[in-house]
Amino acid sequence: MADFFFKISPNITLGTHTISRLGHSVSRWLDKTEKRFMLVADPVLKDFGIIDNAVQSLEEKGIETFIFDDIPDAASSVLEDALSLARGAHICGVISLGGLKTASIGRAVSALYNETGDVYDYIEGAQPSAAPLPFVEVPSTCRDPAMFMDKTPIIDSRNNQAVLMKIQNDVCKAVIMDPNLYMHISPHIETSMMFQAALIAFEGYVSTKANFFSDTILGKALEILFLGLDEERSKNSGNSQEMLAAQGGCMASLGAAISSPGAGTALAFACNARFKTSIALVSSIMFPHIIDDASRAKVSQAATLGRILGTAAAGQSDGEIAARVADEVRGRLAVRGLPVRLKDLNLSIEQLATAVEDASLMDVMNYIPRSMSADDLFDLVKRAY
Repeated sequence: MADFFFKISPNITLGTHTISRLGHSVSRWLDKTEKRFMLVADPVLKDFGIIDNAVQSLEEKGIETFIFDDIPDAASSVLEDALSLARGAHICGVISLGGLKTASIGRAVSALYNETGDVYDYIEGAQPSAAPLPFVEVPSTCRDPAMFMDKTPIIDSRNNQAVLMKIQNDVCKAVIMDPNLYMHISPHIETSMMFQAALIAFEGYVSTKANFFSDTILGKALEILFLGLDEERSKNSGNSQEMLAAQGGCMASLGAAISSPGAGTALAFACNARFKTSIALVSSIMFPHIIDDASRAKVSQAATLGRILGTAAAGQSDGEIAARVADEVRGRLAVRGLPVRLKDLNLSIEQLATAVEDASLMDVMNYIPRSMSADDLFDLVKRAY
């Protein structure tokens, strides 16, 4: 097991209506001379009054808000525009309000605001060294693998390649998770996002970077997420599906930062960058195949997931339990009406070959349960196709 190092940094607030106290949470990072924050917001949330509510909470604490919502994706060209506007506005911090693309751009703006190098220097691997601006994430989904990491996913606009750009360790100062923000998501999409969060948790659970602490967090994350995905059991738990999604997603993100996401997450980001496919759907489809591949190297962990899912019978060995887990997850995807083959997303095998090459270059591939070349990953993708 890897040596264990853990530093508690971001403040985490999780609960209903917590966004109404956004101003209070952010006010501790106000500059003495500047009181303007950049709000990187998903414009979809405007129709639900969520952006207006956030701005109101900030203004009540005397915090000026500069809104940036021109975010078609988390591309480097968008990052360049956001950085230019942020520097011109002389902000003292960044808040993201939305899903993965807003959080990715918000983190990157915070990390690079005081840097003097070109954006593409950092996309190509340079480590930011200047002090970052305070960053506060308000996620509107439950499945951000980079929430607590020292990297953020960015799409290189020059070639549409997904990269995990390095950022400083202390960029994120606070995460505010409000399950009410999930209410605008359709049940079908929310289900796929919960499966994606479960994939993130499982990949961290079987990673070579895992340790006793990440195992504890990620095991509980899987338990909560699959409870939320079971309508009957979740009703009896006393928590709404949205609350279970927030709790499980938060723990999955925290555990993934201590350990590491894996091949399924890398491929989902690569497919989205190249072909604009849904990250959640690619992740969901890959999930049982990641389980099947990992169950050979991490038998006990796969068996633990089987016990969480209730597929373990008395007297069965870990190997017998692990052998059934992938089929159980695949069946649950089908029951919930989610696609189970990559070809259902209108992706060609040639397109997937390109995405595999991109995914294989991400450093999270160094921590998957077994050594996997680009050819090995392509074989896994072909089985999912």
